[in-house]
Amino acid sequence: MTEFCLKNRVFGLGMILLICLAVLPITVSCSEILYEGPMTLSDESIAISSYNSDQTYDVTKNTPLGLLASVSDLSLKVSDKKYDGMGILLLDGIDSFEYDKDKGSTWVCEVNGVILDDYGNPDTDGLNVKILSPDDTLAFYYGNKPISAENALASVIFGKGENEVDLEAQKSEISSPNSVSNEELSSVSGEIPEGNSWTLILKGAITETMNQSYFEEGASCHKGNWTDESGNEYTGIPLWRLVGWVDDEDSHSSEGFNEDLYTAGYTITVKAGDGYEKEFSTQEIGTSDDVLIANEMNGEPLPQDGEKPSYPLKLVGSSINGGNSVGNIAEIVLSEFSSLEQLDPSVSSGSTESKDSEIPSIHIVVFGDDGKTIINETTVNYRMMEESFPVIGDGETEYKYESITNNPDDIWGADQNFAGGFKIKSVVKGTLVRDLVDLVGGMEPGTSIKLIASDGYETKLGYSSVYPNPDAILKAGEPFVAWYKGGKTIPDFKEGYQLFFTGGDDNVFSNWDMHETMESNLWHYYWEAGVQYPSAAGLATKYIDEIHVYTAPESEWELFLDGSSIGGVITNISSGYYDSALVCQFGSNHSGTYKDSQGTSWEGMPLWFLCGFVDDADQHSNNAFNESLANSGYKIIVTGENGTTLTIDSGDAKRNDGYILASIKDDIIIQADDPSWPLVLTGSAVSEPVLKVNKIQLKPFE
Repeated sequence: MTEFCLKNRVFGLGMILLICLAVLPITVSCSEILYEGPMTLSDESIAISSYNSDQTYDVTKNTPLGLLASVSDLSLKVSDKKYDGMGILLLDGIDSFEYDKDKGSTWVCEVNGVILDDYGNPDTDGLNVKILSPDDTLAFYYGNKPISAENALASVIFGKGENEVDLEAQKSEISSPNSVSNEELSSVSGEIPEGNSWTLILKGAITETMNQSYFEEGASCHKGNWTDESGNEYTGIPLWRLVGWVDDEDSHSSEGFNEDLYTAGYTITVKAGDGYEKEFSTQEIGTSDDVLIANEMNGEPLPQDGEKPSYPLKLVGSSINGGNSVGNIAEIVLSEFSSLEQLDPSVSSGSTESKDSEIPSIHIVVFGDDGKTIINETTVNYRMMEESFPVIGDGETEYKYESITNNPDDIWGADQNFAGGFKIKSVVKGTLVRDLVDLVGGMEPGTSIKLIASDGYETKLGYSSVYPNPDAILKAGEPFVAWYKGGKTIPDFKEGYQLFFTGGDDNVFSNWDMHETMESNLWHYYWEAGVQYPSAAGLATKYIDEIHVYTAPESEWELFLDGSSIGGVITNISSGYYDSALVCQFGSNHSGTYKDSQGTSWEGMPLWFLCGFVDDADQHSNNAFNESLANSGYKIIVTGENGTTLTIDSGDAKRNDGYILASIKDDIIIQADDPSWPLVLTGSAVSEPVLKVNKIQLKPFE
């Protein structure tokens, strides 16, 4: 299949300008064409993840959304906020062109010249619902309504009319994107983007463009940080993670970072907007999270003032000094690969190796009582699982996770009528978690395991879930790791190894099943319209590459938060809830780190974030922390061991990651026999740590 693709691309607006000058007449507008190619339909399913819930949906490739998602070069932003009520998935963005309510910018889908109305006719016009035929024409247009091919700022086009431009034939006539000057771009777009509209170009085996919001979203769950000699804390995305987006054709899966290629070695060139650049080898950069492309300093965007401002991005870190630091970063380029065969298998003259070497594996590790010492470990892939253990699933049975109820008066749905529908429905096959755990000696009652994804996301299961009693099996079934989905085995479907439950006699793992069979500190939640809904589907971890088995039972604890005295709310946070937040269960950046003068590393939640949880009724939106209230001033009273308290001014704590409530010490959850258990208030702004923290109160100044 020939694909006409203009994805290598940020300067695409200038490229289209050159096309418009070179070819007349044409029927397409001078917009940025993100993709143009044939419409190849299939009733196969493709997995699409929602950015606002991290849930995954199987959508057939004969629908507009399924066909769009099948174009591997396009980065989609899909929302499921209307799925439970209307059954439709919404398209909120393609690459850097995203829905903006304030500006009125959005995407529309046009089939045979008619724009679909998914809100008005969800049963027929939903992007994941409407069935296309081979004779249809399909296009997506971005801009301000009313949007058409003539006024669109960006477009994706399937199928070619006889009057349309053959872009492939024109490639040889198009100048290099880098030859388009800023003045030429300005003449087309009006002005060069400034302020909050910056982009970062990544070039390697493929080319990707990250806009500001996409970068910030990535930084929330792939956070790196580094503190300079002056005490300025920089945060952003570790450089090694960024190069994983483009080091080979696999940009976003569990195997997105090509470790073999990185070890073999290549050159990373970091380029500033003014043309200044510095080269680094992969050996120089390493895989440390404290060598990063920073977008913030001390919790704020990088400075824009001075002769050579760092904004919007700056390379900083432990191995970066003033002579090789780069600010105002616009582009990162990978080159001089040591092994071209790894970058492009087509150049290999030898035979290909067995596919066994390409199959992702799961590393299963048992830790001793200290939570750190490895006492047993093994590694398995799906072929070993399939050959060694009973296979769960027959290739036809659909396993389901219930959606949230969307009923504030009935958040659990104990009658299990599934009024809110199902968040995940997939035909899968896999291997029981207990069979995998038994490979390293099994578990003891009261202990737990963690299923860890390649991006750091974690799901914790207790002994009673891994080895359920007969009653629990009837209700919730048993957890298993899926390695087959929709007719494909790993690595041919995007989610990688994923956690499912057999779901009792109905093959549904419901919110009430979670309530009845799991310890309360392991329940998962999802915030919607200010309501904290139990979410069984929150357990559906994808991209699993490690299972950690702990031999010592974890001691549970609760943290009391009280904001009622300043008009806020009161709540208790369990240990499991706290741990989940640290690994981005809730979609924001909740983690902070600090190394004290003794060399001890601490990790936990910034104090300001916890204040935002109870300072007003908004507990979990992007604006949960009430900055205006913090500016007005209140006292934050942290209570620890034997009633010891520390009072902090809200103005000092405001978005200040120098105050961290740590639950992790030297990469291990603080143990119950540690003098600081369960939480320690520490950080660069804390002169004397507060041990055994159990309460935080927000009080007005007298």
